Amino acid sequence: MNRTHELPISQADARVFVTVADAGSFTAAAALHSMTPSAVSKAIGRLESDLGVRLLARTTRALHLTEEGMAFHERCARAFELLAEAAEEASAGTRAVAGTVRLGLPPLFGTFLVAPLLPALLARHPKLRIEIVSTMRLSDVFDLGLDVAIAVGALPDSSLVARPLGYGQFVTVAAPGCFAKPATRPSRPDGREDPWNFTTPEGPLQIAARADVRSDDMHHLAAMAVAGLGVAHLPMFVVGEHLANGRLERLLREFEPAPKLASLVYPAGRSMPRRVRAFIDFLLSSEQHLAGVTRPAAG
Repeated sequence: MNRTHELPISQADARVFVTVADAGSFTAAAALHSMTPSAVSKAIGRLESDLGVRLLARTTRALHLTEEGMAFHERCARAFELLAEAAEEASAGTRAVAGTVRLGLPPLFGTFLVAPLLPALLARHPKLRIEIVSTMRLSDVFDLGLDVAIAVGALPDSSLVARPLGYGQFVTVAAPGCFAKPATRPSRPDGREDPWNFTTPEGPLQIAARADVRSDDMHHLAAMAVAGLGVAHLPMFVVGEHLANGRLERLLREFEPAPKLASLVYPAGRSMPRRVRAFIDFLLSSEQHLAGVTRPAAG
């Protein structure tokens, strides 16, 4: 005969503790749980008494987790996360995909690649919400609590799962008749300049092109190239429309650098919420077309 084992602690008190640890104060946790700070304090006291350990170190200025508190918080937070995901999976057939997906994007990706797809995504999942954070730092997946991000190039962090999204090509362009004029050149907010990369029979080649105008925004550089200011070296997805309508012409095709792989990345070792899975499946589906991005070969 199976026996039901009662938990030695109150699940409600454990949830309050997790909120206190995350919020950093009894007052904030009280507001989130519609409780008084005194009731929150009593819940923590009961929990510590039931466990026989001190979970929080209280000072006049702040709360700090003890070593036991940190371990208990990690396990509890994960348990509640798994419980929520189990409930979500159990009701998947009867409930619409809902919730907010926090998405980290290199700045240009939001404008040229993801924004054009959002109407179709939200038409399919009307209760889904997308929150976009502009970032190029993989660490922000953890630091900012992002659900998924797009990363370009090599992915050294093994704590992230990567799903190939496609290859982006840098191209050299200029307005018709403006091939010999001074170049426009990308720079970074800190003032550093990015070289132009090419591939030659002898190997990769970097050029520090002379530029009359620099900008850390590739929108600016594309617009200035269209206006006839000079030659530019930009991602295909930024200039593809200008090339198609003849406002720009493609130069030095035989020396273009190897395409860079863009990947969807998300934390490894976590169960994926349905809202995040729906977003990833949509973006990776063969029916979606990312302008200026070549899909990886199937296989």
